[in-house]
Amino acid sequence: MQQSENRTPSYAGRADKAEEVWRIYRQYLEGKKVLDVGADECYLKKYVSERGSYLGIGKGGNPDMEVDLDAGALPFADGEFETVICMDVLEHLEHIHFVFDELCRVSSESVIISLPNCLGHLWRVLTRLGAESAEGLTRYYGLPLEPPADRHRWFFDALEAERFIRHRAEKNGMRVVAIKAADMADRPRLRKRFLVSLAYKLILRDDIDRWRLNAGTVWAVLAKADNA
Repeated sequence: MQQSENRTPSYAGRADKAEEVWRIYRQYLEGKKVLDVGADECYLKKYVSERGSYLGIGKGGNPDMEVDLDAGALPFADGEFETVICMDVLEHLEHIHFVFDELCRVSSESVIISLPNCLGHLWRVLTRLGAESAEGLTRYYGLPLEPPADRHRWFFDALEAERFIRHRAEKNGMRVVAIKAADMADRPRLRKRFLVSLAYKLILRDDIDRWRLNAGTVWAVLAKADNA
């Protein structure tokens, strides 16, 4: 995976994520007209609005504008926003391909996207590598007793996420400026590394790259071809 961006956000909650995103991707956000897709509580607003403008859209949380992202085209003109950001949202949508294209359409300069490594999450729940208990095994894909407010609709790993981003970016006339998977949050301690390595050799198929299990969230920055 290309690693032209050396850092990815590391955070404990959504507010922390907004602060980290501002710190790392500030050059794409400061002084810009920004659209935050799936904005939740609009945590980014306090950073962006000081010198630029911000609009947060979505259904959950407290967005500036309620928009059902699966209902159709985004209600904005082509290139209406300089930067469009969509963090850990697309995997929740039925029409993930269409919405990705819409993010590109309404941006005049840049799109910032993050997608989780769903396979890595499952791997860490099934094994002793992660801190989450087995109760989280089907948190995003299980069969709850009552209809859930939300769920993941797509299951993929970090490599598939990168391929998806690169392919859709090219189709929309955008160039991938930076793309990198975050480090695994629950990396085993040094004294466990040998046993983990041995376990990989014993139980994994030879054609499975362990990186696809260990990688975290994939972060990407896309730029319009004429701005790249």
